[in-house]
Amino acid sequence: MKTSNTIAFQSPQFAVLSESQLRDLHLGALELLRRTGIRFYHDQALKMLGEAGAFVSDGNLVKFPARMVEDALATVPERVIMCDRDGEPAVFLEDHKVNFGTGSDCINFLDPETGEHRKFTQADIIKGYHLCDALPNIDFVMSIGIPADVDPGITYDAQMALMLEHTTKPLVFVTDDKASCQRAIDMAAAVAGGHEALREQQHILLYSEPSSPLQQSETAVDKLLLMAEHELPVVHSPGLLMGGTAPITMASGLVMSMAEILSGLVVHQMTNPGAPFIFGAGLHHMDMKATQICYGGPEFQLTKAAVAELGRWYGMPTWGYAGCSDAKVMDEQAAAEAMLSVTMAKLTGANLIHDVGYMESGLTTSFEMIALSDELIGLTGSLMKGIEVNEETMMLDELHEIGPGGHFLSTDATMNRFRDFWYPDMISREIRDTWLERDAKPLGQRLNEKVKTIIAEHRPQPLEKGKKEKVQAILAQAA
Repeated sequence: MKTSNTIAFQSPQFAVLSESQLRDLHLGALELLRRTGIRFYHDQALKMLGEAGAFVSDGNLVKFPARMVEDALATVPERVIMCDRDGEPAVFLEDHKVNFGTGSDCINFLDPETGEHRKFTQADIIKGYHLCDALPNIDFVMSIGIPADVDPGITYDAQMALMLEHTTKPLVFVTDDKASCQRAIDMAAAVAGGHEALREQQHILLYSEPSSPLQQSETAVDKLLLMAEHELPVVHSPGLLMGGTAPITMASGLVMSMAEILSGLVVHQMTNPGAPFIFGAGLHHMDMKATQICYGGPEFQLTKAAVAELGRWYGMPTWGYAGCSDAKVMDEQAAAEAMLSVTMAKLTGANLIHDVGYMESGLTTSFEMIALSDELIGLTGSLMKGIEVNEETMMLDELHEIGPGGHFLSTDATMNRFRDFWYPDMISREIRDTWLERDAKPLGQRLNEKVKTIIAEHRPQPLEKGKKEKVQAILAQAA
């Protein structure tokens, strides 16, 4: 048998939509925008849209000709590269490259020291930023929690200042209005070395939302246009609830989400053609028994996959979810749902995966869940390598040399390549007797100890004194 020297490599992939389905959904969104339209509660956007040829009626109802959407799609960039705090490329938003990070604004915290379920404080979110800064598979940091010991009027300013100080990783931020968004940009610029340096480094990305169903609020559009003016990346992601704020079927939820995203993209690209924009949506459904949003359901995994495929089809970087659960504590349910969501995130290939550590349908954060997801991201990263098939890896000569009845434990190839396999940090593989002799600790306990050790020992690279003073001055202005 003749073998080839060409490396044959196939990474596992998952697809839920065919080419014809992708096109049908696109045409459905165009028809929704043409026939039904989107309400824009923003005078500047209404003026721009009307002058560009959109049909404005009933004060603020905007209906879009298809060409306006196509023009916006023609100018939006296909890739975004986010740098770390030092300006080094860190997160590549392109193709099937997957990057993981935390979520934002949970009001509750599962204290790893006491097990208590309570409100967040500034000290808690600082510990969270230190944990994420240390974990190798957490690629970016989002604000994690709302500190209850901060004046509510400057919550987002305080989060931004603390993220810039306590991690070097790229940041995804949330703000409540245009003024706080501008302050966040100014803080990041102070750290980057100016607004032009920040535009080059793309160290920060704004998370924003339409107001489903089919509405764009004044504050959301304010922030969308501001990010376009500064040429900084933004994800304008619908957070709809099928059966509540959206129709009950997944196809209809997708069409509505696409219409909301694309209408935002139009005004964003009209403001600054070529400004970076991320395609994303969170299509949950309402569990009618629990009357709650679902993070762990199989349907959410399918809609996440569909959103990733649609974003790539449009030629945009994509946004997704993983490492999140409907469980109330770090238990078997949380582990099962984390494993499913992380695996699906890797298989579907969305570029920026957030909400790692979310519990209780987005109300609570668990640091142990973040640590577990870090382990699972490493595991699934090895899964995505697939199987390399070529003359070297088939090892026919070694098979012939050892022959029937031999063993391969001490061969050079085994010694050289055994590290190609994934080895866990937290997951146990030893036999029971060895496990009993070592510590006999279940995974949950080991995760808790890892979290506490990192919090106690890890200190991120300090922010330069002068830059910290500039950030604090902006925070003081907000206060």
